Amino acid sequence: MEYHDTSTQEPQERKFQRVGDSLLVSYSINDDFAPEFTETYDIALGGMAMLTNAELTKDAPISVQVELRGDAQPVLRIRGVVRWSRYDPLLQRYRTGVAFLDVDDETRKHLQRYIDTLHLLRDMGML
Repeated sequence: MEYHDTSTQEPQERKFQRVGDSLLVSYSINDDFAPEFTETYDIALGGMAMLTNAELTKDAPISVQVELRGDAQPVLRIRGVVRWSRYDPLLQRYRTGVAFLDVDDETRKHLQRYIDTLHLLRDMGML
């Protein structure tokens, strides 16, 4: 699958299939600060894209908590690193990409099951 980064117009290979969905997330870049709450607009097993009110520093470590809508499982807690953060003038917010690090098997299975369910619902015309 190819992904076209609009800032460079160069295709990038994606290791994991992504699905666009708005999930509730909180994130923190430092344990000294309270978490910020926002939403994703794109998620895969290897990472996600989310909206932020501030530009986040590339390569900064980040802790993310993802709440999967309609899922009885607890909130997923995933460590990651900021890959990019760009201002979107239409939204007046930053689009920020996060790569997940060291995702354990249980979290990976849970996230994959959710992504598969989203694809199924879309195929059935329910999303």
